Amino acid sequence: MKPDLGILVLSCDKFADLWKPFFTLFEENRNNCPYPVYLGSNTVRYEDSQVKTLYSGEDRDWSTSCRSILQQIPHKYVLVLLEDCFIISKLDVEKITQSVQFMQDNNAKHIHFRPVPKPDKWLPNQEMGVYEKRAPYRVNVVGFWDREYLLNLLIDGESPWNLEIQGSYRTAYDDGFYCPKLPLFSHVHVVEKGCWFPEAIAYCQEHDIPLEPVQNLLYVLKSKNRLK
Repeated sequence: MKPDLGILVLSCDKFADLWKPFFTLFEENRNNCPYPVYLGSNTVRYEDSQVKTLYSGEDRDWSTSCRSILQQIPHKYVLVLLEDCFIISKLDVEKITQSVQFMQDNNAKHIHFRPVPKPDKWLPNQEMGVYEKRAPYRVNVVGFWDREYLLNLLIDGESPWNLEIQGSYRTAYDDGFYCPKLPLFSHVHVVEKGCWFPEAIAYCQEHDIPLEPVQNLLYVLKSKNRLK
């Protein structure tokens, strides 16, 4: 039986320029992944029969919009992605399914999508590491979540960076935080503070990934290595 999982790409209207290249790469690397895909938006619809757009309404703040989107998802577990994290390797569908099964079997709240930061210990005979109670950065927006737990963790007015720092404090006495030994996928981080990284532009152009229009996002002048 297929686990009760939905894949959620969190975004907002002002980053709509990223949707076409994101989903072009996602479909190229989906590898017949059977789980439904959702896009979190404010008011703008993404025209793709393989993606269901969910609306949060006016963009008040990140966590308020995130809560509104999560409340519309009819799944116990969500794999949360961000629109500025382009997936550039084939999804391992078996690993995704095994991760959700691990969450079910171990009452897990959250699994990072990669082993960053390093876990406090590795589980014997398993491909999972554990973040102990009070471990810093045990919360990462991107990754597998128990949907209800994430909903209860959100506080209005927070940014995703606030959630990762303050949310780690709020979860300090909870068990159930893990990471895999190997990343779930390879990715390129394409935007920071509204600016494209030049190597992200170069990657998309090299692989014929559509970037038009890009007028809402500025080029960043200082190059950084964002292929991971």
